[in-house]
Amino acid sequence: MGLSTLYGRTHVLEAELDSEWLTLPVLIYYTVDAGDGDAVPQTVTLEKVTAQIAGAEAPLNVTAMVNTDYILDLIDDEVSNADVCAGDYA
Repeated sequence: MGLSTLYGRTHVLEAELDSEWLTLPVLIYYTVDAGDGDAVPQTVTLEKVTAQIAGAEAPLNVTAMVNTDYILDLIDDEVSNADVCAGDYA
């Protein structure tokens, strides 16, 4: 995926969050805004973090229960590993 395809849409990152007593598979929903390249930097917005719990009909929104700084670090790692392609500069 090129950098330009990151902007203006919702992305989903699969991850596992660990604690002393649980490993929880989650889906992290986020958007990336390109900014203007100079005065306004690229920004990432965390939309939600969900987990599918056995027996639940729908995924559970666990955003308020997780370490937001850690989640944003995972997103930053994902975004920084995006491929740069010629179309990004067209």
